[in-house]
Amino acid sequence: MKKNAAFLIIAMIFSISIAITFNILSAEELPSGGTFTENIELAISQNLPLRNSFSDLMDTILYASGVRKFDNIYIGSNGSLLRDIEAPNQRTFSAAKSYILGYSEKNQIKPYFMLVPTSSAILVHEMDNFAAKDIYNQRNMILKMYSAFDGLVRTADIYQTLYDHRTEYIYYHTEDMPTSLGGYYIYGELCSRLGIKQNEMDSFSAAYVAHGFYGSLATDFLRVHSKPDFVTLYEHVGSTKTVMVEHYNENSPSKVTSGLFIYSEDSFSDKTDMILGGTSAKMEIYFSESHSEETSILIFGDESAKSWLPFLISNYGRITFIDLNLISEKTLSSIKTSEYDQVLFAYSTATFSSGISFEKLEYLG
Repeated sequence: MKKNAAFLIIAMIFSISIAITFNILSAEELPSGGTFTENIELAISQNLPLRNSFSDLMDTILYASGVRKFDNIYIGSNGSLLRDIEAPNQRTFSAAKSYILGYSEKNQIKPYFMLVPTSSAILVHEMDNFAAKDIYNQRNMILKMYSAFDGLVRTADIYQTLYDHRTEYIYYHTEDMPTSLGGYYIYGELCSRLGIKQNEMDSFSAAYVAHGFYGSLATDFLRVHSKPDFVTLYEHVGSTKTVMVEHYNENSPSKVTSGLFIYSEDSFSDKTDMILGGTSAKMEIYFSESHSEETSILIFGDESAKSWLPFLISNYGRITFIDLNLISEKTLSSIKTSEYDQVLFAYSTATFSSGISFEKLEYLG
C-alpha cells in the first residue's frame, strides 16, 4: 500500500509539473517587470489552482495509505479534527506567574485561574496509540502552571471532568473549543471552586441551531473526512429578567443586544458566535433590572468562554469579560477591580501557549 501511494505521488508530481510548465509556456506572454526568475515564480503562482488541486490530491493519497495527521491536525476516528498545540515557552509561564501573582498581591480580591484543554488533550481515544503519544502533553502543562501559583492563586482544574465525559459531544468537531455541553461541565466545576450553587441542566432550555456547519479547522480536504457541527443554546428558565450583552471594541461604537443568543445564522461566519454575539475586547453581561444584592465577577479570558459564560450568568447579576490581547491600556485603566466580588482568569491551553498580554494587568484601575 505504501509503495503504491509513493508511486502515485511521484507520478502526480511529474504530471502536475508538466501541466504547470505547459500552461506557462503556452501563455501568450510571461509576466514582466522583474528578473527572469521572479517572472517565472509569478507565472507559477498564477497557476495556483493547479497547485492547490495537486496538494489536495497528495493528501487524498496519503489518507488512503493510512495517514491521519496533516500539518498539526489529526483526523479523529469519529470525524473530529484534533489540532495539536505548540508548547509554550518559559517566558509565557514566567509572565503568567509574575503578573497574576502581582495582581493578587495588590488586590484584596484573590483571583481564580483556569486552563481549558483543547480537544486533542481529551479525545485521545479517537487517535491511534502512536499519534496519542506524539501530541503535546497539555495535562502536564496545566499542572505545571497550577503548581507555579503554589496556593497563592486558587485554581479550577477541569481536566478530569472533561475527560470523564469524553464520549459525549463536549467539543466541536471542526472548531477547537468546547461545545455548550462541554461548557456546562466546565461551569459545574467552576461552581464548586467559586463557591456558588450549580443550576442543574434541566433548569436550562435548549435550542439547537446552525446544523451541519463546518468550522475554521475544516479545509476543503479535511472537510471531506470530518463530521459537521451544530450549536446548542442553553438559557436559564428560572429567571424572568432580560439579559443584556454589551460589546466594546477599541475604536468602534459599543453594541448592545438583548438576550444571550443571536438566532440568525447569517449574522456570523463563525457559527459559535451565535452565543453571546461572540467575544470582544470588553463585554458587559447584566440583567436589565439589577439589584444591589446580586454578585459580580470580573473575567479575563478568550473565546472558549462562549461555552460556559451563558451558564454562569444565572449565578451573577453582572459579568465583565476582558480579552487582554484586544483591550487597550486606556480602557483597562477605567476598570475598578474593587467593584467586583470575584476575579477569574480563564484561558484555553491554545491561547495560553500562543501568548497573552498579562503585562497589561499593571494598568488596571
